[in-house]
Amino acid sequence: YRPVPPGTPKWGSEWKKATVANYLSSMSIGCEASSYTTKTNYLSLDPNYKDRLGRPLLRVTFDFPENDLKMAAYCTGKVAEIAKAMNPRQLVANPMKGHWNGTPYQSSHVVGGFVMGADPSTSSVNKHLQVWDVPNLFVVGASAFPQNPGYNPTGTVGALAFKAAHAIRNFYLKKPGEMIA
Repeated sequence: YRPVPPGTPKWGSEWKKATVANYLSSMSIGCEASSYTTKTNYLSLDPNYKDRLGRPLLRVTFDFPENDLKMAAYCTGKVAEIAKAMNPRQLVANPMKGHWNGTPYQSSHVVGGFVMGADPSTSSVNKHLQVWDVPNLFVVGASAFPQNPGYNPTGTVGALAFKAAHAIRNFYLKKPGEMIA
């Protein structure tokens, strides 16, 4: 993050002067939102790329659906209203536009792929993160989320890990091989 006005050179003495002039009087304000599950965003095995053992690599197919772009424009407008109330010298609103690109979205928390649910026909794991078709396998992590609600999922991943460990210790180990209710 370098708080320089638009049009400032990206390097050199002018960039340095602008950084010094603006560093203690600039801020960034933003928001995060969810990207809901769509059939156009999915995981698959890559037909071309393989790991060192010859197994296909996982391919992520993802792009912002139209609703995400509309939500970004709306939220950016609301954040700009809040920022404008602070009476800034300059306000630059920068809504998310176009196709997904990993470079500007470094804080993306991509989740899903092995979704938790109550029905084996629509999910991969139960509420204890136990795989429906392989009762002695528990998959712990953000792959169990159907979508990310917006903020960093680490706390929820930790809570689900504790929940799975509790279920394994207190229920599964008493009757190995059975599904936990």
